[in-house]
Amino acid sequence: MKILFICLLFMTYLNADEMTRIDAIVSDITDLRVDYAKCQKELSLKKDSSTQQDLQKQIYDLQRVVKELKLKLKIKKNNDAFPKLIMKDKFVNNNDIIKFKAASFRLKYESIVYDGIDGNMIDKWDVLTSFTANTKTKSWIKISGYFVNKKWTPAKKEMWVKIQQVEKK
Repeated sequence: MKILFICLLFMTYLNADEMTRIDAIVSDITDLRVDYAKCQKELSLKKDSSTQQDLQKQIYDLQRVVKELKLKLKIKKNNDAFPKLIMKDKFVNNNDIIKFKAASFRLKYESIVYDGIDGNMIDKWDVLTSFTANTKTKSWIKISGYFVNKKWTPAKKEMWVKIQQVEKK
């Protein structure tokens, strides 16, 4: 009976020790989970801050390049006039330009006048404005002169309108 009691006591002691060990393992796992969550949070913050730092550096570099280019442009403008850009021959097909006997035309509707083929807008003319031309392409017509108070005036600068906006008089 004593032996049975001692065995029972010994088994209880072993079980208590096993329970303590399991509780310690559970406690360690809980601590590790908390530490893992903290590490993940710190890592994401570092990633965000490093990404922001990279973006700030890129913005700074781009601003510096813009300042340098603006300075170069100012120096260039102060030294001489900016050259007029001319389209290269490989982009202009001279065969498309058609010369013809000068004739009178008028605008079918309010139209924009350009400084070249696919150029910049220089004026806007009202519907039925009359002008003369002797050069055209498939989609543009060059103004050689225009009428002011029924008096013809030669065009002093290059002026083009889209041919679809024009009708022959």
